[in-house]
Amino acid sequence: MWALAHPLRFRILELLREGPSTASRLARRLGESRGSMSYHLRYLARAGTVEDMPAEGTGRERWWRRPEPLLLLPSGGDLEAQAIDQRMLAVFFARDDDVRRRFVTGEPAAAWRRAAFVGNWFVALAPQEADELAMRLLAVVEEYRSRTPPAGAEQALISLSVLPVLE
Repeated sequence: MWALAHPLRFRILELLREGPSTASRLARRLGESRGSMSYHLRYLARAGTVEDMPAEGTGRERWWRRPEPLLLLPSGGDLEAQAIDQRMLAVFFARDDDVRRRFVTGEPAAAWRRAAFVGNWFVALAPQEADELAMRLLAVVEEYRSRTPPAGAEQALISLSVLPVLE
């Protein structure tokens, strides 16, 4: 998890969710150097979250992919694990905040203005109910993620949190 607790590496994983890519292509999309991107891809590979595709590459360009879906769930383990969880969740929530800020301050198309949805509710839940709800919501989102997107589809943030309200 420590490998993922870095904003750039987290963004790399998001882009690789779209499909395999090279360090050069990822660098262009993220506004980073190819060398920096190669470093972070190797770091992620050592952590087992990405893998290279030797059959696809050439001598100069290696292709990388994300081998399986990635779920970020707090571990609740020892102090080191808790520190990693805190940093990872901070990166995750900062990305969500950035997308929300750009929506509010930007100029999305009229169709997106009408279709966008934001909601939040306070609901009394026991921990086991929170787990059940999270898994049910995840199943719905996964249906959409695994389909072939229709023509004209754009990337959309679906951000779900089931968190206790701490005082």
